[in-house]
Amino acid sequence: MSNLPEVDHSRDIAVSFFLDYVKENANKLRSMSVCDLSAGRGYIARLFEEVGAGVIAFDLFPDQNRHLKSDVKKIDLQQKFPISDAVLDLVICCETIEHLPNQYFLFQETSRILKPKATFILTTPNTSSLRSRFSQFIMESEHYGAPAPNELNAFTSWDNSEEGYFSKLFISGVLRLRTLAAINHLTLKKIHPTKRSSTSFLLLFWYPVLFYFNWKVMKKQIALDPAHEIIYRTIFKINTSMDVLLGKHLIMEFEKK
Repeated sequence: MSNLPEVDHSRDIAVSFFLDYVKENANKLRSMSVCDLSAGRGYIARLFEEVGAGVIAFDLFPDQNRHLKSDVKKIDLQQKFPISDAVLDLVICCETIEHLPNQYFLFQETSRILKPKATFILTTPNTSSLRSRFSQFIMESEHYGAPAPNELNAFTSWDNSEEGYFSKLFISGVLRLRTLAAINHLTLKKIHPTKRSSTSFLLLFWYPVLFYFNWKVMKKQIALDPAHEIIYRTIFKINTSMDVLLGKHLIMEFEKK
């Protein structure tokens, strides 16, 4: 990925995804209103701007914008968004939710500003992968090559500002994110496949155990509550998905009901 721009705000995987996404959906995006809730340097938002989408961009630190032609406006994602109800066709939030203590509020506000049938795309590190699950088991950390968050790195102060942001203290797995979205009228439409983690393949011998216990729980839930069989089968499918278990990243696409 050496051809990618320097974008401190987003990981290469997320940037690569949006490069392809905008290219594949360019014609449709021209008539859409798009909001980037955490624009960083503005590179991803600029991709949408270049194909003619109506783009508004926000960030807690808007002065870091280097790529977007229009201004980036200030936002605190833990406060009510300065956006009207049901006005947007697409909202994106990249590499941010893992830093937010009130993730329910992010989904609540995102649902409010989206039109019916509109789309929300969320990218975040994949703490549901086999690699991350193993790391949580042995170190309670996202990755066994790094320590768990602690008081030395829990909060980063922004340069020349009294404000700052938390580290990945609040990183959430795929099922928790799906649930937070669902109770805010956002249906998980797709989990986009991402680059596979080579070390996760070493843990695949655990897959039969994982599959069995998830299958057993699913069957029990359906027996007790058959009216919601589709939900239980969806959860089982997600928790046994190879895209989730082997992927380095989570890129989740939701649709507003």
